[in-house]
Amino acid sequence: MADSLLGGIVINEILIDPNSTTANYDTDGDGTAGAADEFVELYNSATTAIDISGLELWDQTAGNWFTFPSGTILQPGAHAVVITDALGGTGPVVGPDDYVFDADHYGALINNTGDAVVVYDPMNDEYIQATFNGYPGGTFIDDGGQFSTSATLVGSGENFGTDVDGYSIQRVGDGGSTFTSNQTPTAGTANVCFCDRTLIDTDLGPRRVEDLAIGDRIATRTSGYQTILWIGRSYRSVDEMARNPRLRPIRFAQGALGPGLPKRNLCVSRQHRLLVQGRIVERMTGVEAVLVPAIHFVELPGVDAIVPQRRIGFFHIVTNRHEVAFAEGVAAETMYLGRGALSVLAPDARAELSRRLSKPLAAFADPVPALPFVQGVKAREIMRRHRKNRRAIQAAGGIFAPI
Repeated sequence: MADSLLGGIVINEILIDPNSTTANYDTDGDGTAGAADEFVELYNSATTAIDISGLELWDQTAGNWFTFPSGTILQPGAHAVVITDALGGTGPVVGPDDYVFDADHYGALINNTGDAVVVYDPMNDEYIQATFNGYPGGTFIDDGGQFSTSATLVGSGENFGTDVDGYSIQRVGDGGSTFTSNQTPTAGTANVCFCDRTLIDTDLGPRRVEDLAIGDRIATRTSGYQTILWIGRSYRSVDEMARNPRLRPIRFAQGALGPGLPKRNLCVSRQHRLLVQGRIVERMTGVEAVLVPAIHFVELPGVDAIVPQRRIGFFHIVTNRHEVAFAEGVAAETMYLGRGALSVLAPDARAELSRRLSKPLAAFADPVPALPFVQGVKAREIMRRHRKNRRAIQAAGGIFAPI
């Protein structure tokens, strides 16, 4: 269970380094992903609203770098995102009960080589702590010596693991007890999954994702049929999805992505990446095809975030390497298996993966993506141009090279 203050406030997500050679994240939406786009996100995991006024964020070298203002009431399932130094852009897209704050800290704050994020409750003289990139846990001591010497650490402190530059470290499901570090940053949950009842192309024809098992073979865009090494699954209730916009799946109506695509309505989690190809992509990126998170497709007709009328199962599929598979005929990614994703697997799943791969899982610390990732401002502009020019996102059939 996550360490929490005030009966439910947890550290939910941290963006440590917004830039890398393969990915970047422009948190404040000013058009540039810079070092000051770092952010810390809190989440209310309780069933009642919590007043977080006066809670303080602390860093070893900067001391108390942000205090939540009076009147900050965080509703159940809501988020409070603090950007270290927003530069005046449009900011991240958040839900109606979420907050976004600018700490105005005159630049980057978080130590990329290892640091601790501390949330301190001065009223109760207690704090929670998240460490990452090998930073030692235990009692927090800031360099300035101003932190309370009598403060009590709630829990034993949480190790968020190792970050992947350009991506955030985030809980697997808001408030969850495991972490991933290779998904697009988001002011909310970041499950990357196919929804149940989705038909996945396999060597035996289209099959429901919930009927697939380890050892089954799925069709991929360029690598023929690839064996499933592991399947992850989680479930969300109607009430959870109604209360929290970040949990709602993205629905692609039949034909929304091009003639006959998807073949039927397709639902995926909001951060699941789908292929975008064609002249617009080539002009904007210099490559033939890219992968874009589903949430950005809502710019297009026939694509919406929905509140389903039933419990939804979310499934992610792991293959030998990151691939583009076919769901309802649409080219969409398998799970991007990096260091963060490996850290959340159960011991038996890790053992099974290692056995099937015949090599240690550490070899997948920096996986090569099947296609370049595009997100943020550029992704939204790609969608805007497709809508304006009435261009299809994908061509039916994609590229399939069976082995």
